Amino acid sequence: MARKTTGPTDAGMLATKVKPELLRVLDALPPSRQAEVLDFARFLYQQTAIPEPEKMVRQPRIKVRAVPAMTLLNLTGLVALGGDAITDTEDLYGNDGRR
Repeated sequence: MARKTTGPTDAGMLATKVKPELLRVLDALPPSRQAEVLDFARFLYQQTAIPEPEKMVRQPRIKVRAVPAMTLLNLTGLVALGGDAITDTEDLYGNDGRR
């Protein structure tokens, strides 16, 4: 059997029927199941919610630059593996950890 799609005018009528029935069923459930329904409703809301522009995070643009391989090869050896982090920090910042 084909499923009937709802148009904008049908959506209002559907909401007036669904909400009371949902509340009736929810009241009949034990608290643990009510919590599950709430969890599911929040999940559905999150899936359909339209993000507000001011809450959207704009990704920073990173400018990529091409450099010759020799430039990168010159950087090797600057960091020695197996060094002493405390000694290196004291050498860089002084014995008290401040610059």
